[in-house]
Amino acid sequence: MFNLIGKYFKSNSGIAAVEFALIAPILALTLIVTIDMGLFIKSKMQIHNAANVIADYVASQDGDDDVQIVAEESYAGVFADIAAVSDFSCECNDGVSQSCPVICAADDHQRRFIDVTVSGSFSPIFSYPGFENNMLLESSARARVD
Repeated sequence: MFNLIGKYFKSNSGIAAVEFALIAPILALTLIVTIDMGLFIKSKMQIHNAANVIADYVASQDGDDDVQIVAEESYAGVFADIAAVSDFSCECNDGVSQSCPVICAADDHQRRFIDVTVSGSFSPIFSYPGFENNMLLESSARARVD
């Protein structure tokens, strides 16, 4: 009887299956977190891209009346709740932003800029301790109008 039990303790068959059973949950968790982080970074880049596209659009149109419409039409399939806010500002050589129009010195001229802030939300695949289930993503862009 002891020889039979000793034979099983010395056997190496099944070690790979036991090691895999111990490591598989850690690998699966790492894979899920990596996919979730990749989707978060992709969403953050899309918000940043939306801010840049809208700033370029407003700079070329010279009006910010339809900023929210551009955001919704361009990114509604990606973000259900995208919001875009724009504001014009002017500067002289001193670099201080002021409301337009600005009266600059005789040898200077005003520069007009559009500042766009775009926000949306990201929902991870799983809820993680210490993280919100609905994370706010926000990005800003600035383009010179004239």
